[in-house]
Amino acid sequence: MKADWETAVVVDPRTLESLGKDCRRLRRGTRRLKGALCVTLAGAVVFGARLEASSRRLGETEQGLRECRKSFTRSSGVLSALARSQEKILLATERAPSVGTKSWGRRFTVTKYTPRSPAYGKFDDGLTATLTKADPKNRIVAVDPKLIPYGSWVWVEDLGWFHAEDCGAAIKGFRLDLLAATEQDAMGFGRQERFAIVVPTDA
Repeated sequence: MKADWETAVVVDPRTLESLGKDCRRLRRGTRRLKGALCVTLAGAVVFGARLEASSRRLGETEQGLRECRKSFTRSSGVLSALARSQEKILLATERAPSVGTKSWGRRFTVTKYTPRSPAYGKFDDGLTATLTKADPKNRIVAVDPKLIPYGSWVWVEDLGWFHAEDCGAAIKGFRLDLLAATEQDAMGFGRQERFAIVVPTDA
């Protein structure tokens, strides 16, 4: 069979060589471009991870700041209450009758009891241990007489002055029991920690 050379295209070998060089350059360029693209993508992934971590740290910092603000607010409230309490204590000390070297103060556990309570008074006769009428108007406080002598004045934080005229089987050590007008008042008061100033009669 005869070949049909009429449609053949004659190409100069130098052109073919030039085209081959161009192809090789294009392949090298493609490889470099792929490498650069991979590096760029990897960098983007790392940057994204760092951005996410930074965002997370920023969120934690904001939360920490909120907690600090809450703590500061609570601390300010406590300091304000302490300052007010200190002012009251100083005022009470200034007004204490016959304040002397034997006067002292500290925190006590404070409760309340009612007149004619079966838990107080040997005979439940409406009289205190010093035979004073158990009348709430007399502002009586039951104390441990081994610690606070009868007749002493006792200032209780936020509640004012009371006279030590009674005792009780459960009132031992740093305990104070205030005579209340009603059982509802006594039960509602519960058990509280209060600062108190004791002014003995011979102070």
